[in-house]
Amino acid sequence: MRAAVIYPAMRISRADSGVDRVETAVPDLDAVYRSEIRRMIGLASVLTGSRSAGEDLAHDAFLLVLRRAEREPGYVRSPAWPLLRTVLVRLAVQRRRSIARESRRLAHFWEPPDSEWWDPDPALIDWHAALGALPPRMRACAVLFYGEDLSIADVARELGCSPRTVEHNLHSARIKLSAALGLAGDGEAAP
Repeated sequence: MRAAVIYPAMRISRADSGVDRVETAVPDLDAVYRSEIRRMIGLASVLTGSRSAGEDLAHDAFLLVLRRAEREPGYVRSPAWPLLRTVLVRLAVQRRRSIARESRRLAHFWEPPDSEWWDPDPALIDWHAALGALPPRMRACAVLFYGEDLSIADVARELGCSPRTVEHNLHSARIKLSAALGLAGDGEAAP
C-alpha cells in the first residue's frame, strides 16, 4: 500500500517499509534533502534550543529553498549547504524575533513566578545546556563560528550584523560558557 500527500512543490510518498521519499519537480533536490536534512536539523536544534522546533525550522527552510528553486531553476548550486545554512539562520532569527514580540504581548497578562528555586550548579551543567542558556544571537555566533567554522565576517553576513557585534558576542559567549561549565581561567580559551 502506498499513500501520497501532495504539496504544491513536492510529493512525499510512504512506501510499505515506512520510509518517506521526497519527489520534487526540481531535479537533484531530493538528493540535497537526503544529504543535508540531518545537518540542518542539528544546526536548527542548537539555534532554537529544542529538537522539535529545530526539525520544524529545518523543514520550513528547505521548503522555502524548494519554492524558490521552482521559480528560479539555477537557485540551488553545489554545494548547497551554505545556501541552506543561510536560509536556516535567517528563519531562526525571524523565529526569535517573533517569539520576543509574542512574549512582550503576553507580559501584560502574565507575571512569572519567583525564580529563587532555580539555582543550577555550574559543575552539573553540560555543554548543550550551557550553550542553550546563551541568548539566541550569542548562541548563533558561537555555533556558526566554532561549530560551522565560519569566519567572523561570514557569521556577520549570516546573521545580518556587524563583525564587531560578532566579536563581542563571541567574547561574551566564551566568558559565559566558561562560567557555566565551571572552567578555570578568564574565559578567553576557546570552548
